[in-house]
Amino acid sequence: MLHPKLAVLIRRDGRVQLGWHSERAVIVRLPGPPDAVPKLLRLFDGTTELSQILCSASTLGFDAATTRALLEELAAAELLLPERPRGRLRTVRIHGRGPLSDVLLEGVRRIGLRAARTGEAEPARSARPDTARAARPDPARPDLVVLADALVPDPACAADLMRRRIPHLQVRIRDGHGVIGPLVLPGETSCLRCADLHRCDREPEWPRLAAQLLGRTGYASPAGVAAAAALALNELETVAHGNPSHPPATLNATLELNLDSHRLDRRRWIAHPQCDCGVMSGRVAL
Repeated sequence: MLHPKLAVLIRRDGRVQLGWHSERAVIVRLPGPPDAVPKLLRLFDGTTELSQILCSASTLGFDAATTRALLEELAAAELLLPERPRGRLRTVRIHGRGPLSDVLLEGVRRIGLRAARTGEAEPARSARPDTARAARPDPARPDLVVLADALVPDPACAADLMRRRIPHLQVRIRDGHGVIGPLVLPGETSCLRCADLHRCDREPEWPRLAAQLLGRTGYASPAGVAAAAALALNELETVAHGNPSHPPATLNATLELNLDSHRLDRRRWIAHPQCDCGVMSGRVAL
């Protein structure tokens, strides 16, 4: 399909300019009515078969040879996007209460996915089943859950997602950084408990510190929230497209965006040898 970001412009001499970047714009002359060129280009939408494109182009005044030559020129200039396979991601549940959750809910819908939201309840503080259930997402099974805003996800919620084999992505703001990931595919990648165990290896006090962070959300300016949410939505778009040659960057990793300097780092989180997530039967893919 023709890249949707390209502006289609008609020059004074009838030639057509695709894009307006001084170094990357492409100018072509087509033996046909200039006013019909935008209609011709709209045929390159990624959903129309070549035979139908050629047929429709002929009704606009462009013969098959001209249309094929244009397609070849656009492909050579890398202005055509390859057909993108769709992944299995259709429904997303935003689990959280805070500014990131608000922005992500609207953003997920704009991507074209079905979205719902559950609020982050008080952390489970006892082993009573009714208390533990209160912190978990709605039982209706989504394709993916986004754990948003909470600095530390409730262990009961994370364990429930693993037990039910629901992929999940953590998104939060920590000390002036937007932190996206890891994206957990139960049985396929490292999990949130793996990350906790790695933190314990480096900081023995981590369990005590994490307990104090339960129920807290991070702070950022509206611009910082928007930047962190945009990075998370980009990951969700990547998952939704399901292109195996372009996997999500948050598999076994977090993306950490400094909201002041805008520096982006990627931190790896490999499976921890003491975590049993890798022995789960079967694998989950998106």
